[in-house]
Amino acid sequence: MHADPSNRAAAEVAMQRRAWLKAAGALAGGALVPMRSSLAAQGALQLRFNFGMNNPGATDLPLQRLWMYLPVRRNAWWALDGIETGLPHELQSDPLGHTILFVAIDKLGAYARRVAALTVNLNQSAAPLPAARNAQDWLAPERYIESDHEAIAAQALALKSATDAGTVRNIYEFVASRMDYAGYMPEDFGALYALRQRRGDCSEYACLVVALCRASGIPARMVEGYVTDRSFAPRPMDFHDWAEVLVDGQWRVVDAQKRALLERDAQYIAFRYYRDKALNGVGLAHRYRLEGEMEFSV
Repeated sequence: MHADPSNRAAAEVAMQRRAWLKAAGALAGGALVPMRSSLAAQGALQLRFNFGMNNPGATDLPLQRLWMYLPVRRNAWWALDGIETGLPHELQSDPLGHTILFVAIDKLGAYARRVAALTVNLNQSAAPLPAARNAQDWLAPERYIESDHEAIAAQALALKSATDAGTVRNIYEFVASRMDYAGYMPEDFGALYALRQRRGDCSEYACLVVALCRASGIPARMVEGYVTDRSFAPRPMDFHDWAEVLVDGQWRVVDAQKRALLERDAQYIAFRYYRDKALNGVGLAHRYRLEGEMEFSV
């Protein structure tokens, strides 16, 4: 992680991301668990999660709090149709349409362990979601999306086409052919790193696509979530980053790492739109944030 005034926040985000990956063992066998896959053909999906909340110490823990992203209320292809869980909770939202699961535990006893299941129900949207009025908000540079850097601006200019769709295709082909997939990387490095080093995980692929699009004047955003064509129980390592780009008035998927250009959109379930500022209780974390000393796995 590069040194800057927000080092502490960046370190916390990186630590949370590593913990998220290590939590794979909390799911049975650590493998994909097929559910009612026929739902996909009917325009519906379910995602199932198992929570583990532990007190590792010999004294009671007072108020423990958890904020965790669920699928956005609606993206271009899926709409949240409610959740099923026995865990006392509250659903929160923010201006970007995020859905946040908030859990407060008044007291977690010494060495106590609580386990809970969560099923998320999704319905396929009947019609494409048009771009919001604030689409231009997805043009500015951000941390990890250095669209104003001269190297990225120069590369974007070299990939410019007569149409936005042609430019997006050029950007996709450039990133897909230039980058080497490095496997999971616990820290975020961003677009400029990806351009110079020609390697990264899904985050760097997505950041570079977004940065080049923004430098070309095309609204684009990095999205985090899951890619699936059926109901399943996601593993932590299934969490994925991709780009959404505004083309012909609609948000479309551009995923240079998984080689998807505008065609497999319905497989992408959005949980978080990346912004370099805290918009809700999850803060700058990728997936969830804890307040307290309990251990959490999902």
